[in-house]
Amino acid sequence: MYLFDADSVVVSTAVELLRVHQPASAEDPSCGGCGEPAPCAVATNAMQIRSAANLAAGFGEP
Repeated sequence: MYLFDADSVVVSTAVELLRVHQPASAEDPSCGGCGEPAPCAVATNAMQIRSAANLAAGFGEP
């Protein structure tokens, strides 16, 4: 059993947070969602969740 199923609400929320918490533009590297320097803590945590789900999906069900 894995901590994050790729189709779970946790992973879908992380993907949505990543969509919002991206650098505002090439000229402005601050986060478009919260204004912190990119990648902000929200984006970093969401990337970790997405990576864990992708890793689990790559191994299939136990």
